[in-house]
Amino acid sequence: MTHDFAKQPKAAKKKTTRKAKSQVPGWVWLFTGIVTGLFINFLGYLADITPEDAPTEISNAVEKAAEEVKTTATKFDFYTLLPEREVIVPVDQQEEDGKSAEATLYILQAGSFKKAEDGDRLRAQLILMGLNARVEAITSANGDVWHRVQVGPFEDRSQLAKARGTLIEKGIDTLLLKRKAEG
Repeated sequence: MTHDFAKQPKAAKKKTTRKAKSQVPGWVWLFTGIVTGLFINFLGYLADITPEDAPTEISNAVEKAAEEVKTTATKFDFYTLLPEREVIVPVDQQEEDGKSAEATLYILQAGSFKKAEDGDRLRAQLILMGLNARVEAITSANGDVWHRVQVGPFEDRSQLAKARGTLIEKGIDTLLLKRKAEG
């Protein structure tokens, strides 16, 4: 049994009434008109009110303050204060007997992990970058074991800066640690 879908009965059209087209009820329009009228009357009332005179004590104080502001010129002490507060930091301090101060070793901490595997993984990445990396296990005060991945030690700041630049290029944030050289 075949059926012809081309000849389907047309659906009855809905008749749109005026009430169906208007989505806002009449009472809303009435309320809006009343509120608008009251607001306009209130603005007219405010326009007719004259402000009271300010007490003479307050007006005298305001006049004195205005005169003081006019007489005092803006004074910038910035240019004199900065040179007075300058602190000169010595580059390398040496002891009186000619020996250099204790040598300092610089170490970059590239990460700290609870799992040893994570520390070893980062250490392997750093070694492939050509950096001297090691993992140091540290026990914290509450008994947790942390595996710190450290790069270095560096005796020279230029080597430190070069290694730090390499790590930053690879997206690895570091923490600078200073230690006194042994021996």
